[in-house]
Amino acid sequence: MAKPDPKLTQVTLKNVRLSFPKLFTAEKSTPDSKPKFSAAFLIDPESDQGKDNLRRVLAAIKHVCEAQWSDPERYKKIKADRVCIGNGDEQMNQQTGEIYDGYHGMKFVKASSPENRRPQLVDRSRRQVAEEDQVFYGGCYVNAVIRIYPIADQAKGGNGVFASLEAVQFFRDGDAFGAGPIDVDSVFDDLGDDDGFDDAMGDDDLDI
Repeated sequence: MAKPDPKLTQVTLKNVRLSFPKLFTAEKSTPDSKPKFSAAFLIDPESDQGKDNLRRVLAAIKHVCEAQWSDPERYKKIKADRVCIGNGDEQMNQQTGEIYDGYHGMKFVKASSPENRRPQLVDRSRRQVAEEDQVFYGGCYVNAVIRIYPIADQAKGGNGVFASLEAVQFFRDGDAFGAGPIDVDSVFDDLGDDDGFDDAMGDDDLDI
């Protein structure tokens, strides 16, 4: 068994759609699991950029499978929930029985990192962002850095090929999944900086 080459396991996904982001607070995927930062990235397999993203992800997956099991196609023999890449059409909402919003016809890559290692999160100018900045949301487009790695340990669930979440950069806005953040420009008027409202009201006009 050879050790995977770190240069060949790191993949930068470009212009992919962010889904189920848990980037600022680590969460458990099951009651018995450990909290992790995580996200899924939707890739359009029909676009040139999507094809390039998929090519590089699959090359990294095949590299770690070759190093771990001497079989670059081993990932095809592993259970779907133990591989970091999948078909969006197979991702169903258990409550509605429908394909998740945005997943139809897409491929996806899921990645996670332990709670003691939050991924680097930056905007288009590579400035660090905080949760209150509301930069990231499900449905926006991002660039992301992931690392592919294998697991061959029955105590950890058996064979698997996973991706660690290293960094995410906001790329552009997109239609938000679900309710999404409010677009204040579309619901509020620009009221300017007029401070005369308080003076016009006066204390006697307040009925609280």
